Amino acid sequence: MVLGPGLLLASCAGTPSQGADQTGEVTQENSGSSGQERDDSPGESIKPGESIKDAPSVCVAPEGAHVQDIDPEDSPVRPWQKPAGEELVVEFETSRLSGRYAGLLADASAIWSESPCLNAVPVQTCSVDANCVAVVEDGSPTRNTDGEMEWKGRGAHMESATIILYTRALGRATDNGALATIVHEMGHTLGLDHRLERSDVMNSVTTDNTNPVPDAVDFANLAAIYG
Repeated sequence: MVLGPGLLLASCAGTPSQGADQTGEVTQENSGSSGQERDDSPGESIKPGESIKDAPSVCVAPEGAHVQDIDPEDSPVRPWQKPAGEELVVEFETSRLSGRYAGLLADASAIWSESPCLNAVPVQTCSVDANCVAVVEDGSPTRNTDGEMEWKGRGAHMESATIILYTRALGRATDNGALATIVHEMGHTLGLDHRLERSDVMNSVTTDNTNPVPDAVDFANLAAIYG
């Protein structure tokens, strides 16, 4: 990680922490990695009530559609099981977050909810039987990343997940950079892998200048997964 004026926020590079056992249960961690510093154009956050131009209007993927621009070195996550004919709902617990990160998580939830395939809902505590993602803060001084995501699942689907926000690094980030990190980690919990496109929020490295709004490929990938 590069600190100071050229602060580089390293998001995550997937590495499996445990393989599938005989019951088919998988535990996987997307842990941090540093990357080369780069000069991105300043990103712009979504404003309240603003629609995202790259988000499709319906959750329908063309026949034979598949996810695009995926980093082949990434360890893939799995999607949630989406009820047939219904919108996927994923709840994100905020009870262990301070005000700054709870607010940014709400912004990130609104961004991903622009996808017609899902609704990302910030809640104090997850509902019973909900698709639940715990979001926690960690002030550890030894971590060289700003965030990571851990998940568990059986068979083809994710069953639970946790986002860990490392506040030593995020505390030095602008709100735009911290929002990009949260959007990135939330993208993993929604079933998205790392992208090769360096300027995209789902690339393995985000900076203070990364646009936190996903692009058309991210939304198309969600449709390919859940449509």
